[in-house]
Amino acid sequence: MTRINVTIAVAGDARDRLYEVATICRALGFGHTSTKSDQGVLLGSAELEDLPSLRAVPGVIGIEMEERRTARSARRSPPVRIRRGAALRLRRVPPRES
Repeated sequence: MTRINVTIAVAGDARDRLYEVATICRALGFGHTSTKSDQGVLLGSAELEDLPSLRAVPGVIGIEMEERRTARSARRSPPVRIRRGAALRLRRVPPRES
């Protein structure tokens, strides 16, 4: 079982019961770490299997999962070296041999 970081959005009409919604979510396995009461958002972690029951809590309008990224992600910028000269140019740096 893997816990993932989640953000739970609470409906506008349920924001006056935000802490009651948080209590119900904690009882269903939500690891509540923080509350943004002005936005109606609960932050924490949950098991993937618990997400459907958390979504069914009255007042919850959505659950967003944090995207996992690895250190060697494809989104990482390639290493570059700035060269001196009349015009600064960028050049790819070849990977280091280990």
